[in-house]
Parts: sequence; C-alpha cells; structure tokens
Amino acid sequence: PQSGGVAGLSEEEVMKQFTESLAGMDKDPNMEGVMESMMGQLLSKDFLHEPLTEMSRKYPPWLAENESKIPAEDRDRYKKQLGVINQIIRVYDETPDNTERVVVLLQEMQACGQPPPEIMKDVGGGVELDDE
Repeated sequence: PQSGGVAGLSEEEVMKQFTESLAGMDKDPNMEGVMESMMGQLLSKDFLHEPLTEMSRKYPPWLAENESKIPAEDRDRYKKQLGVINQIIRVYDETPDNTERVVVLLQEMQACGQPPPEIMKDVGGGVELDDE
C-alpha cells in the first residue's frame, strides 16, 4: 500500500486528479486571481523564510562534517545550493515583494537537486520533499 494518499488513492492519483481539476482553470477569468493569490502565498516570506533560514543554519556544519565523505560533485552542488538559499533569504530581507526574483532563485535551488536528508529533517515542520 502506498502512503500519503487521500481516501485510499495513491499520491499519484491524487496529483492526477488535482492536475485535472486545475486544467482549464487558466481559461476561467475568476480563477486567475485565485491562482495568483495562492502562488503569492506559497512564495511569501511568511511561508518560506523560516525553513530556508533553518536550512542555511544547518548546511555549514553538515558540509564541514560530511565534506570528506561525499563526492566532489555533490559537495559543489550542495555549496551552490547553500549560496542560492542565502540569496533567497537576502531577497526576502531586502525586497520581500520581489516574487519574480524569488521564483528564479527557487528554480536555481531546485536545479541543484535535493538537499541532504539530514538538512531537510525537521525543516518546515517535517514536510517531506520527494524527488518526484
């Protein structure tokens, strides 16, 4: 049995239904504002600043402890990711309404792949981010 499903549905089925329900909403003028508002909330400083700050605090000691144990490619990727996280925090601190810049930086962060599981543990109330 797959975990994380709703009403006996797998996560994939739930996401498929969610995606299907979103399809076509872009043509509904009433939904445009709803979607913008939802994205604004998800990208807001209130929502992301604390978990990113927590990751930023956890990364340096983790890197120091694990640098010699991980491949150079991963080490470089993690260091780049930490740099991007710090840039996002700076944007939130200096220009919290600059959503476009936050989106670009979040995409850069995502391009670095998943952070180490030890960094993600307990960040943002224990929300798990999957590779999928």
